[in-house]
Amino acid sequence: MRIPDVSANPLVMPDSSPIISVAGCIFAFLVLVGCGKQAPTPAERLQAVDEEVLNLLVEAREEEGAGRYTEALALADSLLDRAPGLPEAHMLLGSLWMHTYQLASADEAFVRAVALDPYLRDGWFQRGHVAFEEGQYSEAIRRYRLQREAILSSPEHIRTFHRRTDAIVLSQVWAQTGRTYELLYLPDSAAWAYQEALAHDSTNAQVYAWLAELYDGEGRTEEALPHAQKAWGYDRENADFSYRLGALLLKTGDAEGALSLLERAAYAKPYESAFRYNYGRALIALGYAEEGQRHVDATEALQKLDNEIGLARAAAARFPDDPARWRTLASWLAIAERHAEQQQALAVARVASRGAAARKRAEGAATQDMPSPELPAPDAANR
Repeated sequence: MRIPDVSANPLVMPDSSPIISVAGCIFAFLVLVGCGKQAPTPAERLQAVDEEVLNLLVEAREEEGAGRYTEALALADSLLDRAPGLPEAHMLLGSLWMHTYQLASADEAFVRAVALDPYLRDGWFQRGHVAFEEGQYSEAIRRYRLQREAILSSPEHIRTFHRRTDAIVLSQVWAQTGRTYELLYLPDSAAWAYQEALAHDSTNAQVYAWLAELYDGEGRTEEALPHAQKAWGYDRENADFSYRLGALLLKTGDAEGALSLLERAAYAKPYESAFRYNYGRALIALGYAEEGQRHVDATEALQKLDNEIGLARAAAARFPDDPARWRTLASWLAIAERHAEQQQALAVARVASRGAAARKRAEGAATQDMPSPELPAPDAANR
């Protein structure tokens, strides 16, 4: 049964009108209230800070990129002590809290960043991701819309500064909007958002891949195929794109064309059961029955392992302050040889351990500070 278009749902309506909403007017008003002072560009803002602040920001971002979140958080604290009015510092802190699944803290940091600079290109976007991770999909769509409005309502000098990147950013925002519509079971709205994304950046490979997946899920294989071809054409190193195109080719009977694509995907991500299964099917279709069946048979164990990983990940995300749950997830990921994800889970476990230790020390200090109860006098106790 085809799910109704978003136009049939009064709670979620597409907003294709080029007119900026009231929220956009609010963004413009925020600049005017500062006695006519022109909002600085990000470059102007960073040029105005002292060298130590800039070094802290660079170093913290490097630690974040390396997955050393405890070190990055310590640097972020120092950065915010020195530059509490720097939006980039709050964005950094929010990003670190996102990595460690502290979603409420992340959202709080992003709120502060947007309050300091309403024209940030990723402030509302990241707030949308927080809502997305929390399963609040309608709220995520609203926040993604506010990000677009923040961009489109920017003063001319801000637009000029971002002129080389705004189209790409808008494409990403629309793409994530489309992905969110899919999770709301609104495929027509998702397709509309993806087309808007491509209107801003026609080379966005991820959007073509998501369109291919969307159409394939609806049984529209012939429509899905050219989008999968474009995704793979723009990024031939992406194993997911290779798999999507190979699986569609196999579905249309072109096992020969599918084989090399599925082989590449299966060996790039040997833990992906669907990749191994379809690679095995392609081999069988081409007469390599024994080898193909070996890959098909391996998928049952991979699916069981993936289920264990999914359960461990859900438990860790639900209780992000519990380091033991992150270590359990890391153990399952190690078994699956998903080493990058394993290291990510261990990094989050270290942050959780530090947080647990800090809370324990705080609780101990609070207990020591509590006044001792006064014991009743012996004669009073015997009355």
